[in-house]
Amino acid sequence: MKKILLGLFVIMVMIILYQYKSPIMSTEEAIISIEKHLQNPPKESRKSISYVVLKEIPIENISTFLNQKNGFLNELTNRKQWEVTVKYNGIEPTVVIDAHTGDFIDLYGPLN
Repeated sequence: MKKILLGLFVIMVMIILYQYKSPIMSTEEAIISIEKHLQNPPKESRKSISYVVLKEIPIENISTFLNQKNGFLNELTNRKQWEVTVKYNGIEPTVVIDAHTGDFIDLYGPLN
């Protein structure tokens, strides 16, 4: 019984360490992922955002921030999120994605 519990403990520690050290998207990968999310925004934001091609936007109009995700489990496993703000056509949407998977989390900021 002790060997089984020890084995489960070791497996849990390995999983937490793997999650803690999981690879984070580079800035370039995050910007590419954001462009996809801006070109196909969530249904509730489609009227607020116009189609965008980031190649046409000057680099100084794109700002990126890598932040810690909120919550005890996210802090324990060192989960991060990318927040990318893009200034174009008089709006400044900020798209938040998971820094490990590129999954969409949120969209906020001054929109139309």
